[in-house]
Amino acid sequence: MVFRKKPFLREETHVKAVDGVNLKIRRGEVLGLVGESGSGKTTLGKAAIGLIKITSGKVKLYRRDNTPADVSSAKGSQWKRMRAELQMIFQDPYSSIDPNMKVYDVLRIPLEAHGIKKKAQVDTRIISVFDQVGLPADIFNDYVFQLSGGQRQRVGIARVLLFSPSFVVADEPVSMLDVSLKGDILAIIKKISENFEVAFLFITHEMAVARVISDRIAVMYLGQIVELGTSESIVSSPLHPYTKALLEATPYIDPSKRDILKQVNIRGDINSDRPDPSGCKFHARCPYVMDVCLTQIPSLKEKESGHDVACWLY
Repeated sequence: MVFRKKPFLREETHVKAVDGVNLKIRRGEVLGLVGESGSGKTTLGKAAIGLIKITSGKVKLYRRDNTPADVSSAKGSQWKRMRAELQMIFQDPYSSIDPNMKVYDVLRIPLEAHGIKKKAQVDTRIISVFDQVGLPADIFNDYVFQLSGGQRQRVGIARVLLFSPSFVVADEPVSMLDVSLKGDILAIIKKISENFEVAFLFITHEMAVARVISDRIAVMYLGQIVELGTSESIVSSPLHPYTKALLEATPYIDPSKRDILKQVNIRGDINSDRPDPSGCKFHARCPYVMDVCLTQIPSLKEKESGHDVACWLY
């Protein structure tokens, strides 16, 4: 995906927000997408469910009846039917739901938009998704602004589940919640994935969260996947220098180590002045940079069984 950027008093530039990404997510699988802010994670997630038009490539969905559908080219009534199977859990539960609406209306309106208008059917569907996310029916008539952050995010997840989706993008769904609530939301997502065979793309900048929720982890840097493997292999045997740095930046869980300073073996941050550098996009920050890294882009190749990496070290 290419975005056009018009900086002040400079020539127009083009930014490859997502570049050459090729991912497959199976039914009932949670694929964690990890990277710093600005790496293209949310753009990829929105493109995957058709909220952003891609400039090249295809996004394919295998629907509940196993028929393939091209998300990137769907229009009109075809798009509306497909849209119910493609859902997104947003990062901010305070801005993704109108605080002045009643909880019942938040869920009723999308059902009616898809032709489910009889009150008995609406109530049955809402009660069912409330049970799945652990919300009591007695908050139906509460206003959204009366709910806690954790309750708002559960309402957001319940809204996603109304149409039995095939694929859900969860965009940093726990980053704005208290630590005590994160585990509950992660458990709900994992249960939904396993019990209803929903494929999840779980976006996060926290490697510790990705490790808990994900079956596989994809590490993204400046629009490219630099490492892909099982959650266990990525965490226990990271290959790419960027993946290692993300793991090094993860805080210690042991309280006795809270005052120990961690040394992260990369320099600087994502370079906004040169959004599309030549060669390996990570070379300006890499401690192991070689001449080949400056001019040639490494492709994603399998280093170990089920563990791929894009790095000239391998």
